[in-house]
Amino acid sequence: MKISVVGDLTTITGFRLAGVKDTYEIDEPGRAVSTLKELLKDENIGLIIISEKIADEIREDIEMLTEGRFTPIVVEIPDKRGPIEKKVDPIKELVKKAVGVEIKLGG
Repeated sequence: MKISVVGDLTTITGFRLAGVKDTYEIDEPGRAVSTLKELLKDENIGLIIISEKIADEIREDIEMLTEGRFTPIVVEIPDKRGPIEKKVDPIKELVKKAVGVEIKLGG
């Protein structure tokens, strides 16, 4: 399975240095949606890593395109500016959808 990365230049450069060859520099939301649609068609891709900033700009499209799909997994990561404050943790939501159980941390 391949890994694809969608993000700004700094993010994709870091992944290229780590050996990920399938990277896409995105500078506008419309291009992010079309890139994501193409990546979701590729059966060889198991993981799509997308920067939080881009994901926030196309949130509805991501939810619509990944609804009912288990692969590839779409994971959001912070860019060089750090994480975006969110009310809902996307990893928790992903596990909840996949397993049907909510993860609760702490006492």
